[in-house]
This record gives sequence, structure tokens and C-alpha cells, in this order.
Amino acid sequence: MAHPSRPAPGLADRSRLRALRHGLATAAAVASLVLVMVVPGAPSANAEDQWGYPTWAEVEAARGNVTAKNAQIEQIRGLIAQLETEAVNAQAFSDQKAAEAIEAQRVYDEAVAVAQRLQEQADEASARASESELAAGQLAAQLARSGGTGDMSAELFANPGSADSWLYRLDLMDRAAGTADSLYQQAQQDSNTAQALQDQAAVARDALGQLKEEADAAYLAAQEAAMAAQAAVEEEQNNRVVLEAQLSVLVENRAATEADYQAGQRWQAYLAEQERLRIERERREAEEARQRWLAEQQRQREAAAQAAAEAAARAAAGGGSGGGGSSSGGGSSVPVAPPASSGWQTPLYGRFTSGYGMRNDPVGQLGRKLHAGVDIAGGCGSPIYAAASGVVTLRSRDIYGANMLYIDHGGGVQTEYYHMIRPASVVPGQRVSAGQVIAYEGSTGWVTGCHLHFQIRVGGTLVNPESFLNARGVYLR
Repeated sequence: MAHPSRPAPGLADRSRLRALRHGLATAAAVASLVLVMVVPGAPSANAEDQWGYPTWAEVEAARGNVTAKNAQIEQIRGLIAQLETEAVNAQAFSDQKAAEAIEAQRVYDEAVAVAQRLQEQADEASARASESELAAGQLAAQLARSGGTGDMSAELFANPGSADSWLYRLDLMDRAAGTADSLYQQAQQDSNTAQALQDQAAVARDALGQLKEEADAAYLAAQEAAMAAQAAVEEEQNNRVVLEAQLSVLVENRAATEADYQAGQRWQAYLAEQERLRIERERREAEEARQRWLAEQQRQREAAAQAAAEAAARAAAGGGSGGGGSSSGGGSSVPVAPPASSGWQTPLYGRFTSGYGMRNDPVGQLGRKLHAGVDIAGGCGSPIYAAASGVVTLRSRDIYGANMLYIDHGGGVQTEYYHMIRPASVVPGQRVSAGQVIAYEGSTGWVTGCHLHFQIRVGGTLVNPESFLNARGVYLR
């Protein structure tokens, strides 16, 4: 979703983003060309490279002419501002496309849920219709076997005293026939209801195809915008420092030094070091979280064993079992275990707080709707892990402001993570491994508190994450 103070890019901006998106390789080439080390006093590059960035040769030549120097200063300042603007606009455009994709997927997901529910209701109505028809048929058969009156006139003439018995039998038959009629009417009504629901389910299923196409198209556009935004950020990082070093040389009217030429290399080294520190920090936090939960599980086992021993002692003393109670501390804990042999693992260690399916909106404003995933609460700031190896495809916010992340695991399987405390620490196009820290638990968006909302899609359609993971040896409770 675009920031309210940032207008969405126009057609020119979108064209530039498309060109940038298809030029990821050239962005790397830009960096390598601009960052090439040149011996001071012997510039050898052309005055300007093919992407429009000034070279050190041009900067050195411009220093000797006031007019040329001022023009070069303005050009570099303009390039820096352009890099900043393109990065901001690209990210805003990416957020806009991501919000559109998430909304299109939400519409499709809810339509799938409606179609499934209609089919379930139609199946239930068909079963009721069959039961009503069977009951009516059985009663009719019973009437045919036992309801024959024989020659009632001859019987009454020979035995006038049997009239009351005949009248009683006729009354029972009349009531039974009425019951049979009611059963047949109910069977017909149930059959009509079943047919109506079948028709509604068919209409709902027919609409899914179009909704699926729209959701897929929106998601593809969001992926492309995300890659373009990441490319814009990388281009700014790769070129900004060199441009600022060139600007400093011109403004201060001095010869470029070795440090000026190496500014880009120093910046790249700084970025690499920050990435190394981040990975080290996340590994340490992940291990600390795992140890905390191992200690908590051990505490729960010891508490349960102590409660069982106390109950056994009371029973032996004749005091009854009394019950051991639960020591789970108010929720079902997600088991802490290494990744399963399937390559999957839990995305967060915490309490399993909500399952997959229809439920009332916990905030109380959206009514009854599909809860399209599972919720796990481990505490604000708890590390969130990639549930399996894959490639990051989307990092943005939904229409409610929740930070979110999508990872493609291949084979049509995708995991989705929502409500992180801040944007994920991984970026579109980056490959991640199972168990790698990708974000931290938060409460952004439409929530009542810190937790992770975790979804899984197979072939673009939501599935129950708990069932999916259970089948792969991973248990959430």
C-alpha cells in the first residue's frame, strides 16, 4: 500500500520501473564500472559512462573550468536526487501493487470458502432428501403390507359388532397415510433445497476461474514491482557514495584522492559487514529462543511429573486423585524441534492461538469470515523463521498496514507471514534456508496483539497450514 504522502508513479515512472526491472544485470554492471579503481592523476575512463553517470575523468576535467564544474555539480546533485526519488517511487509502487494483489487473493480465497461451504450444504441437503425419501418409501411399503381392508361389506354383514374395529383400523390408516404424504413432501422439499444449493455451488465454482486469473495477474504484477523496487534500492546503494565523493571533490575544488576513488569499495565493504553482523545476530537470537523454549518444555515436564506424583501420593493415602491440572501456562505450546527430514519446520515458537477456518473477526468489525491461516504468539520481537527453503517473492504491507512476506518453495507451494514488527530482514529475489530468521513478531495491521499469522498456498489456493505441516512431520501443538 502506497504511503499517503507519496503519489503513485505515473506512466513515465512505470516505464522507468519496467526498464529497471528488466535491467537487474545492468545495475550490477553499473556498480562494477563506477567502482573500478583508478590511479589518481591518470584517469582512463570515458568522460561519461553509457548509463549517464559521470566518470572520474569527467570530474577531474571539470575542476579546471568554473562553468563546467558548476554544471557537473548540478548534474551529480540531480543524479543523487533522481536515485532517491526512483527508490521511493519504486517502493511506493511496489506497496500499491502488493496491496492490490493481497486484496485480489483475499476475494478469491473467500470465494473458494463460499463455494466449498455451498457444496457441503448441498451434500448435506442431498443426504437429508435421500433419508426422507427412504422413510416415506418404507412407510408406504408397510401400509401396503398391513393396510388391506379385504371385503369390508361382507365382514360387517356377517359380524355387525366388528364395525368399531374397522373404524379404528381405518383411522390409523388415514393417519399413517397422512404421515406418508408429509414424508414425501419433506423429501421433495429437501430435494429442491439440495438442487438449489447445487446450482449455487456450481455458479460459485464457475466464478472462481476468473477470480483466480485476476489474483494471479495481480500477484505477478506485485512480484515484478517488488523486484524493480529492490533493484532501485540496490542502484542507489551502489552509486550514491561514489557520486557524493565526486561531488565533494568538485565542491571543495581539490584533486581526487585514493580515498575518493575507493569510496564505493569502502561502502560495499561496510554493507557486507553489516550483513554479516545481521546474520550473526539472528543466529544468536534464534538459538537463544530455542534454548528458552527447551527450558520451558523441561519446566512443564517437571511440573507435570510433580503433579502426577502428588496425585499418586494422595490416591495412596486415600485422598483421591484430585486431578493434576495443566501446566501449559494458558495455551498450547508449539514444540521446539530441529527441522523435520521433510525440510519443513515451525515458523515461530510460541502458543498456538487460532486455527484455520471460518470465525468471527476478533476485532469485531469485519463479521464472520475466513481465517485463512494459523496464529502463533511467542511475544513481541520473537524471531520468525522460514518454514522451508525457498526464494522471497514479495515483501510489503497489506491494505490494513500489516508487514508481510511471501516465500516460494517450488512445486506451487508458498508460505505467507503477516504482522511482523517491521519489514522483513530479507528482500525479494533472495534465497533463504529452512530455519533462517526472516523477520520478528509484531502487531502491525488488523490485530489485537503481537502474533504471527501464517498461511500456506498450494497451486495458488489456501490450505490448512496445520494439516500441511503435520503431514511433513511438523506439529504446531
